[in-house]
Amino acid sequence: MDIYELKPLLAEIVEEMERRVQYAAALATENRGERITVSTREQRAEAVDPSRGVVFTVFNGRHFMEAATNDLSADNLRRVAARLAGDAFATAGDTGVVISPGDPLAKDFAVECRVDNEKVSLAEKVSRCTSLRDGLHALDKRVVNAVGHYSWVRVREVFVNRTKQLFQDVTRSQAVVQVIMAEDGNTARLHDGQCFQGGYEHADLPEEMSQGMIADCGRMIHAGRLAPGTYDCVFSPEFSGIFAHEAFGHGTETDMFLKRRAKGQEFLGKQVASTMVNMYDSPALPGQGASFFFDHEGQPASETQIIKDGILVSGLTELNSATRLGLKRTANGRRESFDHKAYARMTNTYFGGGKDKFEDMVKDIKSGYFLERPSNGMEDPKGWGIQLEGYLAREIKDGKLTDRYYSPVIVTGYVPDLLMSITMVGDEVKIAGLGMCGKGHKEWVKVTDGGPYLRLKARLG
Repeated sequence: MDIYELKPLLAEIVEEMERRVQYAAALATENRGERITVSTREQRAEAVDPSRGVVFTVFNGRHFMEAATNDLSADNLRRVAARLAGDAFATAGDTGVVISPGDPLAKDFAVECRVDNEKVSLAEKVSRCTSLRDGLHALDKRVVNAVGHYSWVRVREVFVNRTKQLFQDVTRSQAVVQVIMAEDGNTARLHDGQCFQGGYEHADLPEEMSQGMIADCGRMIHAGRLAPGTYDCVFSPEFSGIFAHEAFGHGTETDMFLKRRAKGQEFLGKQVASTMVNMYDSPALPGQGASFFFDHEGQPASETQIIKDGILVSGLTELNSATRLGLKRTANGRRESFDHKAYARMTNTYFGGGKDKFEDMVKDIKSGYFLERPSNGMEDPKGWGIQLEGYLAREIKDGKLTDRYYSPVIVTGYVPDLLMSITMVGDEVKIAGLGMCGKGHKEWVKVTDGGPYLRLKARLG
């Protein structure tokens, strides 16, 4: 049975379950996709592991309980749901916690694909990736390995509770280029690309993206190591993005508040950043890779402002933590798949824009660095320590960018110290993101991040 056709059946099952429990809901999901990689030495095409199933959720006055199945026959779904409701009823209690099903809404949503990935032949996709690879080799003779990659995933989901019947059909497509370059016994590796909602129309990458990547990778080959210390810095929009993700993404996921593992809980309503800092998380950004129409607990997508004029004003919630902590629900209840638990998770997380120009940020820096090409990061939500890693730091000397580059670069510090040091915020916001985000090395979901250029002080190593 197609999962879209499950809506009336799931509505009947939810109604039946709520005769025994305070709250019930059902989520049906289906995903499929494809990955094509063409490198200098090999070609590879494979299907994304398909997934199809239903998860039932109930609240019995004390606990949330769930049961998942990949058998979508009506008899099995009724049987699984009845067993879950029976087990929940047997351990029910009254703690005074009441689950809100949300405002009534019955609606279907879909991402527009101008070119359907499933109607494009595999030969065409391999040819496109081959062209990307060959283009990289043509740009620089120092390229010893080049990769052109294209992948897509289509996710279809149905959510039902007593007030909602929702369906979303979301396709996400990603194109990536990567090179390894070598000269005089030194090597460097770098990648770039784009990920957006939509179809095969996103398989093309702008030529300047490959040219910029090749140029920066060439600079990395002979880049030195900078002297550790605290410097005036300018972050690129991409570096600002990883900063936003690590600083107040994980640190404000409120399921961590329940476990007393997030320092952000102590700072709600307090100043944590310069007054010119605003930060957001929004799955409602049109076309972005981590956007969707409703989360896995039926919450409609909307923007959440995390920091307003330097004040921490909101965390990112899922149903359980929002209810138990008395916080506003945000659209951040997300699962890796139907058979995984829902957690509070980021979506598109970014700094808001300001009024400053990049040239003005640089012109009065006597000695500092412009940081670009972030690679990864991590944060300790309990202690608010942060580490960001990047591929390139470009020297700023006497108000001008020089041709001296350093690689790699590592930013460390205490989150509020870094945020309070921000003195200039750029006037243009850029969102990007090719990767996935895990929760403790598991529970992977798609995220993006971004922001404007930022000027701040940072400890570099």
